[in-house]
Amino acid sequence: MACTVLAAPGIAVAAAALSVTVLGADGRPVEGAVVLAEPVAPAPRPAAGLRATMDQRNLMFVPDVLVVQTGTAVDFPNSDQVRHQVYSFSSAKTFQLALYAGRAHAPVVFDHPGLVTLGCNIHDGMVGYIWVTDSPWFGRTSASGTLQLRGLAPGEYQVRIWHSRLAESGPQLRQQLSLADGATASAGFRLRQLLKPPLMNHGADKKWADY
Repeated sequence: MACTVLAAPGIAVAAAALSVTVLGADGRPVEGAVVLAEPVAPAPRPAAGLRATMDQRNLMFVPDVLVVQTGTAVDFPNSDQVRHQVYSFSSAKTFQLALYAGRAHAPVVFDHPGLVTLGCNIHDGMVGYIWVTDSPWFGRTSASGTLQLRGLAPGEYQVRIWHSRLAESGPQLRQQLSLADGATASAGFRLRQLLKPPLMNHGADKKWADY
């Protein structure tokens, strides 16, 4: 005989917290690493009306890496003095914004999880990334190589890290852990290889007459 057990009134499930540290192969903190805490059980449904912005300034995407929850509408304003043509051929989101300045296009909705690589058809040195995740628990590490995530539901999680300059792949970039009610857990990652050098970018906002 099947039965359903309901939580007694007044008994609340205490949220958990997670502290994540990412170190490079040289033992130094890794700043800007993407951290995703993805529940094994289905993630909570995203809130309606999620918005984010990826600007274009000094011939660069700002921020260089944006992490959003599935269903987020991302604005792509162009704050440069020259026009840009933003595109992506990534399987998680394929789109193209025709040559424009200012705010000429409606936001792009990122409705599938995965990594989206952005480029500009006019400036080959412009590269940006958008990580789309079903989980509401994500972020990027600080200069100390750490990130604090709070308000996590108790349960099983896969914690993953990523960086735009990673020179490696493999199981060392993910961990499985269990979060209990009200607990504060920690996860530490140590890269095996040094990060790749940053992409060269002159970072100057040229005008058309300068080309």
